[in-house]
Amino acid sequence: MLEPVLLAAKILFLVLLYLFIYRIVRGLAKDLSRGAEPISMPARPASDMAPEHAGAAVAAPPAPGSVATAGNPAPPARTMPPEDSSTREFDYLYSKLKPRLVVQHSKVVEDGQVYEIRGGVTIGRSPASQISLPDEYVSSTHARVFARKQFFFLEDLGSTNGTYIDGRRVEGERQIKPGQEIVIGDTIFRYEE
Repeated sequence: MLEPVLLAAKILFLVLLYLFIYRIVRGLAKDLSRGAEPISMPARPASDMAPEHAGAAVAAPPAPGSVATAGNPAPPARTMPPEDSSTREFDYLYSKLKPRLVVQHSKVVEDGQVYEIRGGVTIGRSPASQISLPDEYVSSTHARVFARKQFFFLEDLGSTNGTYIDGRRVEGERQIKPGQEIVIGDTIFRYEE
C-alpha cells in the first residue's frame, strides 16, 4: 500500500518541478524578446541618505589600549567619499563610447555611411529627420534612437512597414546592442559603439 503512494508523490513532485522550470524559462524568453533593460543600482548621493547618516563623519577606532579623555583626545574623524571610484570609471568609459549606425546596404544612401547617434536621432523620409531616407517604404518619421541611462533604444513611431532588429519587428521600443542589424525600409544598418 505504501509503494503506490510513494510513486504518486514522486510523479507529483516531478510534474511540479517541470512546471516550475517551464515558467522560469518562459519568463526569461519573454524578457529577452522584449530586450529588457538590465537592473542596475545607481550610486546614492549623500543627500538621499537618512538624515542621521547624511554627511556623518566616521570616527576611526581608537588605538588598542588607548582611552579618549580630555588629556588624550580621540583621533580625528574621517568623512565618507562622495562616490566610489567604480562609478567614476564607468562614467569615464561611457563617455568614450561612440554610438553610431553604419549602413550595411541601401538603395537610397551610400553603403558604409556612418551616422553618429550620441544624443539620439530620428529616422524617416522627411528632410527634417536627422537620418533622412528618401525611400517609399519609409514613413515620414519612421523611428527614433535614444539613450536611457547607459543604454540605447530604438522605437518605432507607428510606421506603416515596421522597423526590425535582427529580423524581429519592433513593437514600441527595444534596447539595441552592438552588432545588431536594424532594417528600416530598404536600408540595413548595423549598430556599433
